[in-house]
Amino acid sequence: MMYAVRNITNSYDVIEYDFLEVAERLKGRMGGDIHPVMYLLDMHEDNNPLSEYWPDPMEFKYTPKGKKQNNDVSILEGLIVFSDKAHDALQPLLSEYGEFLKIDVEGDRKYLFNPQVFGKEDPTLSIKGYFNNVHTDYECIAFNKDDVDDKVFYKSKLAVSRLYCNEAFVEAFKGHQLKGLTFTPIEDYIDRSEF
Repeated sequence: MMYAVRNITNSYDVIEYDFLEVAERLKGRMGGDIHPVMYLLDMHEDNNPLSEYWPDPMEFKYTPKGKKQNNDVSILEGLIVFSDKAHDALQPLLSEYGEFLKIDVEGDRKYLFNPQVFGKEDPTLSIKGYFNNVHTDYECIAFNKDDVDDKVFYKSKLAVSRLYCNEAFVEAFKGHQLKGLTFTPIEDYIDRSEF
C-alpha cells in the first residue's frame, strides 16, 4: 500500500529556509557554469544532488514556533528536516532514496533530506487540472502499483513537492515514536488530495 506523506496539521517550519540565501551560500562551491538559483529551482524536478556543494554543516536558525513545536520530521519545500533522533532511526531505510545533508540549527545537529527517487505515474489515469484552459496542476495522480510497492520513499514527477511512502516507512516512523508527519493511505494508488 502507498501513503501520502504530509506535515501534521498546524505544524510550523522548523528552520528559517531562505531559498535565495541558500543559493548564495552554495554559489562559491559551484562551478561558474552552474547558476545556483536555477539549480535549486530545478532541484526537485531534475533530481539535482546538493551533497557535492553542501557545506558541512550549513547553518540555519529555528523559526520561533517551529522550535517550540519540536517535531522530529518536517517537510519543507520538497526537502525534509530530520532531527538527529529521526536521522539515526530512518537513515538506514532512506539512504538509497535520497541524500542527507547535515545542518546546524542554533547549535543543534539536524539533517535536510533531499528525496531523489520518483514513483512511476500512470498517465492514462492521472487527470490534469485546468484554470482558464491552462494546465495548472493535477486533479489526481495515479501511480503504477508494480513500480511503487517496493519503494520506501518517493515523489512524483507531476507534483514534485508531493511525497509518498510505503508501509515500511510508516512502521519505522511509528515504531521509533517520531512526530511531525501524517500518513494518508491511498489504497487504489490514485492520489486525489488537493494539489
